[in-house]
Amino acid sequence: MITYSFVSPGWNKLIGLSPEDRRSKSLCILNPLTEDFSVLRTTLVPGLLETVRYNLSRKNTNFKIFELGKVFLPETGEKLPKELRHLAGIGMGSPEESHWASQSRPIDFYDIKGCVAALLDAFQMRGVSFERIEEVPYLHPGRSAKLLFEGEALGVLGEIHPEILSRCDIPERAYLFELNFEPFVQSAGEEKRFQFLPRFPAVYRDLSLVVDASLESGILAEAIWASREPHIDEVTLFDVYQKAPIPEGKKGVSYRIRYQANDRTLTDEEVNQYHERITERLREIFRVELRQ
Repeated sequence: MITYSFVSPGWNKLIGLSPEDRRSKSLCILNPLTEDFSVLRTTLVPGLLETVRYNLSRKNTNFKIFELGKVFLPETGEKLPKELRHLAGIGMGSPEESHWASQSRPIDFYDIKGCVAALLDAFQMRGVSFERIEEVPYLHPGRSAKLLFEGEALGVLGEIHPEILSRCDIPERAYLFELNFEPFVQSAGEEKRFQFLPRFPAVYRDLSLVVDASLESGILAEAIWASREPHIDEVTLFDVYQKAPIPEGKKGVSYRIRYQANDRTLTDEEVNQYHERITERLREIFRVELRQ
């Protein structure tokens, strides 16, 4: 979709930007057509929310939209703002149309995260990490994350704060991402990859742990990969559990690790050794316990 680069100055307050926020200092237009188009946008979020509100008023409740467009951020000591391309999207409703053979479910955080992960994969961007955040005013604290690439913030994603949705007359949950698109262009890879189908069977091992509730599951997965044990081919989180008998302040997480060699079938004995070393490494770093 394409929305106007001009917005109302009231949007900055509506989405919770503080006066100290760089994005609150929008450049004013000298001769605006109306008050609703009197400043240059510093984020794509207002246009997305306005489009959501417009669609909901016309009974369109199941949709995924995105926009690639310029934002205009003020620069200290400069009269004119810096122009950057941002990519933003909103999803709400159900990820798929209703079907008799499957039950519909609402879009959630992991749908929007999966969309961003697929984008990163398409651009062949490696080493991007997701980190929980609570300081974005228009995102729900605890249900939002930022992307870090080479030490720099790439963007944010998460559930839109209920108070912001209420101000915009949006009665249902909605999920958002907004990314700085310039690093995607600068870092995109063009490598063509080919991999032979495996000739030898894989060996799977499950790893169920009890960890602090605040510990992000992605950090544990990264630590498993970082162990550099031979023949780790895939690490998948398949369960998160926070009810009894898990102690309060803790959570249970379970990963399935696939071990596979290209030249032979791995034995149970050697895979058990790899698996035990991974477990010991996680114990040393995070003080985890094996879940019974």
